[in-house]
Amino acid sequence: MPWLLSGDPSIRWQVLRDLVGASPHDVETECRRVAVEGWGVRLLAAQDVDGQWSHALYSPKWTSTTYTLLLLHWLGLPSRHP
Repeated sequence: MPWLLSGDPSIRWQVLRDLVGASPHDVETECRRVAVEGWGVRLLAAQDVDGQWSHALYSPKWTSTTYTLLLLHWLGLPSRHP
């Protein structure tokens, strides 16, 4: 578990929730870190000026807006993040 907790915030919040039994506040605090460090912030930085990813809504698969937003959701980016 220490190895999992030393990684990306998108992993840490899940470990805190599912394995550690941390409080909802601690889990939410860790989720908010997804937007400012690790994989989440790297995906957000790749967003196009027009708000999309790969200049497309659905295709190319896995890099378009739809799939990037799904991935950000799975990583734990809070839904209210601008």
